[in-house]
Amino acid sequence: MIRINLLPEEYRRRARTPIKLMAAMSLAVAINSSLLAYWGWMTFGIAAEIRTERNVLQLEMDGLTPQVSYHNDLGGEMKFHALRESTLAEINMNRILWTQKFDELVDLVNLGGDGVRHYIWFDDLTVKQEPGGRNGNFGTLKASGHSGSPKWDQVANFLEDVEDKSISNFIDTFSAPASPEGTQNPKDEDLVPSEVWSFPLSLKLKSAEDRQAMKREEESK
Repeated sequence: MIRINLLPEEYRRRARTPIKLMAAMSLAVAINSSLLAYWGWMTFGIAAEIRTERNVLQLEMDGLTPQVSYHNDLGGEMKFHALRESTLAEINMNRILWTQKFDELVDLVNLGGDGVRHYIWFDDLTVKQEPGGRNGNFGTLKASGHSGSPKWDQVANFLEDVEDKSISNFIDTFSAPASPEGTQNPKDEDLVPSEVWSFPLSLKLKSAEDRQAMKREEESK
C-alpha cells in the first residue's frame, strides 16, 4: 500500500538512521580500520625492521667472512709448519756431525792418552746408518787399522783412549768398542815402522734417543 504524506515539509518527521545500525556500522568501520592499520604495520613496519636487521647481520657477515678465511688459512699454515718442525726435529735428532766425529778420531790418533802419540793409521773408514734401527742396529763405523809398534798393548791402549770421555767426546755417539783383537804382520826392515799389528775398529751407533739423553746429561752438568 502506498502512503502519501500531504503535510507541509516543515511538519514532516525527518527520516533518521536507526541508532543500532549506526553503532554497528561504526564498529565495523573501527574494526576494519584497526585491521587495516595492523596489516600495514605488519607489512611495512615489521618487514622494514626485519630487513634492517638482516642488512646489519649481512654487513657483519661480510666483515667476518674474510677474517674467518684468514683464520682458516692460518690454521692450515700452522699445521704445515708444525709438521715441518716435527720433521726437522726428527732429522736433527738423527743427524750426526760426521766431520766433527772424524776430527775427534784424528785427535785421538795424534794425541793419545797422557800425550803419547799413537802410531795408528787406517786403510779405510766405512760408516753406515740405519735410521729405523733394524733389530736394534742403528749403524756402524768400521775401519781397518794398523798399529806401528811391536807391542800389542798399543792397540789396547788406543781402544781404551777411544772409550775414555776425559780425552775426547768421540765415543758419545757410539757404544763401547769390543775387546781388542789383531794380527801381527811379518817384520819388514825396509818399512818404518818395521813391525805392525793389524786390527779391526768396529763401533756401533747408539740410538738417537740415547744420544739425546746423553747430550742433555752433559748439558745439565
